[in-house]
Amino acid sequence: MAVARLCTIRTKVCTAPSFGRCLRSELWTRCWKKEDARPPCFFGMWERLQSQNQRVNGVSNYLGRQREPSVCLCHSAPAAVVRQKAVDEKTEEFKLVYRFPGIKYCRVLSRLKLLQTATTVVMLPPICYLYLQDQVSQNILLYTTGIAFFAGAMLYGMSYFLRRIIGLIYLNETGHTVKVAHLTFWGRRNDIYCPVETVMPLDEAGDSKGELLLQFKRYNSTDILYFTIKFGQIVDRQKFTQIFGKFE
Repeated sequence: MAVARLCTIRTKVCTAPSFGRCLRSELWTRCWKKEDARPPCFFGMWERLQSQNQRVNGVSNYLGRQREPSVCLCHSAPAAVVRQKAVDEKTEEFKLVYRFPGIKYCRVLSRLKLLQTATTVVMLPPICYLYLQDQVSQNILLYTTGIAFFAGAMLYGMSYFLRRIIGLIYLNETGHTVKVAHLTFWGRRNDIYCPVETVMPLDEAGDSKGELLLQFKRYNSTDILYFTIKFGQIVDRQKFTQIFGKFE
């Protein structure tokens, strides 16, 4: 009886390692079969597709970068032509035709008017504050406010007139382009270029020779500038006649 039990225990002990080995081998076989269930060619095709997509994207990006400069050049070409034309007009030599010596006084007056208006407007808020603190009377407040509004109205009226006074008139050597210099709102010089064909003769503008201010009109613009022969100087009468025609 004891011998039989000993044999049974030995048999179980001997079969236990083999059972473990069988279990590990079975699990390994199942895992291997699951991996084999996936077609290996699928991974290869996927890698090839990814590499091809990367190549296609790289080529399209390269072509896009090559196309971008051409588009920029197409858009920048008209601007470059305009800039080159403006540079040519500025570097081209012009001959002085008409000059108004009093334009420098108009420039000084325009800037003084700007300074006066700015000073009056800056003084208005402190006066209002002092009035609210009962430190100044109502008459002072009304007086300062009236001066500020009057200065603003005078500035607008004077600048509207001074900006339209022509200081210099030029004509280029070929006789095709007229350059007119006048003042801006800030009292600076501004040059206008226009073809001779667009300048309206003085007879068509409706001015007479005895008028103080003559009109400078253009066919392609509604802006009107003014110049004076009485206080101005015609430097080149022949070119003046070429621009404005015979004036009677």
